[in-house]
Amino acid sequence: MASPYPQPPVYQTPPPYRYRRSLAGPVVLIVIGLLFLAHNFGARIPIWHYFGRFWPLLLILWGVIKLVEHASATRQGYRTSGIGGGTIFLLLIIIVVGVTAHNTSDWNWNGVRDQIQMDDDFGGMFGGNAYPYDDTLQQTFPGGGNLRIVSDHGAITVQPSDDDSIKVIVHKKVYAENQKDADKYNERTKPTLMVNGTSVVLNANTNGAGEHGVSADMEVFVPGKAGIDIAGRRGDLNITDRKGPVTLSVQHGDVALNDITGPVKINMEKGSVRLSKIVGSVDLDGRVDDTTVDDVEGPVRLNGDFFNDIHVSNVNGPVSFKSARSDITIGAVPGDLEISGDSLRGTEVKGPSRMVMRSKEVHLEDVSGDLELESSNGAIEVHAAEKLPLGNMTITGKKGSVTLVLPSNAGFQLDAISRNGDISSDFDNIKVDEESGGTKRASGTVGNGAARVVINADKGEIRIDKS
Repeated sequence: MASPYPQPPVYQTPPPYRYRRSLAGPVVLIVIGLLFLAHNFGARIPIWHYFGRFWPLLLILWGVIKLVEHASATRQGYRTSGIGGGTIFLLLIIIVVGVTAHNTSDWNWNGVRDQIQMDDDFGGMFGGNAYPYDDTLQQTFPGGGNLRIVSDHGAITVQPSDDDSIKVIVHKKVYAENQKDADKYNERTKPTLMVNGTSVVLNANTNGAGEHGVSADMEVFVPGKAGIDIAGRRGDLNITDRKGPVTLSVQHGDVALNDITGPVKINMEKGSVRLSKIVGSVDLDGRVDDTTVDDVEGPVRLNGDFFNDIHVSNVNGPVSFKSARSDITIGAVPGDLEISGDSLRGTEVKGPSRMVMRSKEVHLEDVSGDLELESSNGAIEVHAAEKLPLGNMTITGKKGSVTLVLPSNAGFQLDAISRNGDISSDFDNIKVDEESGGTKRASGTVGNGAARVVINADKGEIRIDKS
């Protein structure tokens, strides 16, 4: 029998208004952690330098993840998560560290580190006081011998000796809590000099005290004809007056070579290089800060990552420079060539030359020989040498104006095209036509027409001027 009292309606409890936690913070932390992990496993990544340049990408990645999460939450009925205090704190850390890295990534940290006497394990700060020690090694050097130097921490200076002997003067700093401990560490880190036939090995032995900080600056006097091979972990290298091959492997430190007759090979992890008066080939590879090469009789090859300026002058041999953004080969540079992050400038450049660059403004004076030049972003200005004959030239500027200055009596055939710009010429025989779509083309023969000049500009004006 039905109940005489009506039953109240049953209402379903609405589902809880759910929300998901954001993955933006963990993803950004994973990216940063992977970079540091790769660096710890030996990957050649200048983290501080690249973080200073590209840290805004982390904020962009963060924002993209939040947008994707917001769209997904809206579709599935979840509450969109906001930005909490922890998120704001992490973002502030990334911004502060990023701005700091951007403003200090080009500092000479090795110099700062040496000024405050800080060794690899912060020995100067946490390992006690610095105790100085001096030592001297000397013995006969074998005729026709070669010297290999191994140093973990300390500057090395190599000069010619007055006789057929090798002499090493050592200025050492030992970091310890007291004099007794310093004396003990000093005995463990005595430099060694070993001779095996014509091979001589000088070991600074700065790691003989284990984790205790030791640095040893060495002045080495060795016959001038001896070949030099140095493996240095941290410290500057200065070598002068050699008549033999020089091979250097440097992790952290500046290199200066002067008056070397023989091939030079340098592999660097971090530091600046200054080379002058070299009779022989020069091979420089690795990651380099400032680079100066002056007065070289022989080919110069630069290959790797160059973070600051490159200055090449008075090189009577082919010059090649290869990096992630540039591929340059020049017949010789009797004048000057300067390469920076956004520009290339040169005077008295001899071909045949091939220069392919990204995002560089180019200005060349007194160019002779054949030239192939391409820059994807930046104005190009080339002044041909007054001395004839004129070489063949192919110039391509994708974004930026192109200016070519030629001798008034030069003989050449011109074919120039600008897809989004004007073309002007000081030479009467050059005819400029406008094609469909606003494209302009210039062509004609001047003088004997011996050289061929081709110019392409996607976005920019083309000018052919008389010098």
